[in-house]
Order: sequence, then structure tokens, then C-alpha cells
Amino acid sequence: MSEPDVFEGAMRIAKVEYPELDVPLYRARLEEFGRDGRGCLKAKGRRGIEQFNVFFFDTLGFHGNADDYYDPRNSYLNDVIERRTGIPITLSTVYCEVARLAGLRAYGVGFPGHFLVKCVVAEGDVIIDPFNTRTVSRDDCQELLNSFSPGGPPVSDEMFEIAGARDILSRMLNNLRRIHAGRGEFARAVQWVEMDIDLRPESPHNFRERGMLYVQMEEFGKALSDLERYTRLVPSSPDLSQVREQIQLIRKLLSHLN
Repeated sequence: MSEPDVFEGAMRIAKVEYPELDVPLYRARLEEFGRDGRGCLKAKGRRGIEQFNVFFFDTLGFHGNADDYYDPRNSYLNDVIERRTGIPITLSTVYCEVARLAGLRAYGVGFPGHFLVKCVVAEGDVIIDPFNTRTVSRDDCQELLNSFSPGGPPVSDEMFEIAGARDILSRMLNNLRRIHAGRGEFARAVQWVEMDIDLRPESPHNFRERGMLYVQMEEFGKALSDLERYTRLVPSSPDLSQVREQIQLIRKLLSHLN
């Protein structure tokens, strides 16, 4: 299965909220940013990345939305481009798209809890945190990791591996699922899970997530089907006892309803 285009995939997500979205308009806007960014690059290597960062963060004004992190608009790429603000993964996606158009080798990095960007130059990799509008060191990343997982593992090279397109899009969908589920908008959350199922049909955890959402919606037959499927697909999952307990509760409830 070939990898999807991240920009196109992100726009398909946005079209759920904006069905009439003019995707070519936003592609053209990024291309314009890329041309302007290329014009700002007077140096190569790390110095060139510093120049691009000034253009992207200062001239264009992209920055993290710390004041309203869970606003769904932070997850729609068109809104991020228009408003120049978003969350780590969408800002990183825009950064990479514009940086590559400007001539840099920029890639998304699925760092735990906080998406980052890696620019590859002759002197070595440079890690950028578009949400906090800065280049970060390995020590900075350790501090970031500690903020999400106190007492957790040390930063490793694996945490800076380039993220695949499906992983990036799945992470966007997962963010939206959590936002809408947290608001009690369970049907909308199911919609994002189903898009992720289409994107990654081999991932069993989506059936668990959808099953639990169906429980909240009192769609118990659908919940039972998804949760049973999950137990078949992941028979050694550490959460299997909790899922089986939920299945038993659903079966008892259905028997009373019938």
C-alpha cells in the first residue's frame, strides 16, 4: 500500500468540516510561501535553517496556539494556514511543506507527546519545534519528554525517526477523536475513527476506540461487534481483561433489553 500525500490527506480531514474547501487555493498559498522562503535563504546548512525559521515564524507569523490548544480548528490545515496558528502536528506539517518547497530537507518526527520537525543538513540533523517557534537541542527534547512522562525513559535516537504519512494523518485524526469525545460529541468522534480505519485497516486499536465510543452512544450491538473483533485481533493485548469485562457488561445489558 503506497503512502498518501500528507497535504492531500490533511485536506481530506479538513473537508469533513469544510465540504466546499478550495484545496488548490491552499496548495497555491503554500507554493507562494515556498518561493518566498527560498528567496530568504542566503546560506546553507544550519545557518540556512535559521534564516528559514525567521521567515516562517517571524515573517509569516506561524506559532503554537497555547491559549486554545483544543480548538478543533488547530487540526484543520486550512485554518492553520489562514490563522497562522495550530498544534504541533499541523504546524509541523505546514513547516515541512513550505521548507521543502524552499529547498530544505524537512521531515515530520513523531516525538512522543509533541510532534517535531527534523531538517537534514551536512553538519547533522537539526530539530525544530514549530509550536514553540524554535530550534531545540537533545537536552530540550529530554525536558519536553519529562513534561509529558515524568520519570520516563531517556530520549533515544528512535524518537527522532521520520514519521510516515499514514502515521502523521492518523495522529491528526486521533487528536480530533479525543477533542470531540471529550466534548461528548461521540458520533463526530466515531467519524474520525472510521477515517483512520480507512487509512490504517490493519490497526486493531481503532476497533477498540470505536467500540468504546459506541458504548457512550448506547449503540450496544455495534459496540459488542467492535470489541469482540478487537479481542480476536489482539489476543495478547495488556488491556484484554478490561475489554472482556466491558463485553460481558454489554452482553448482560443486551439480554435484558431483549
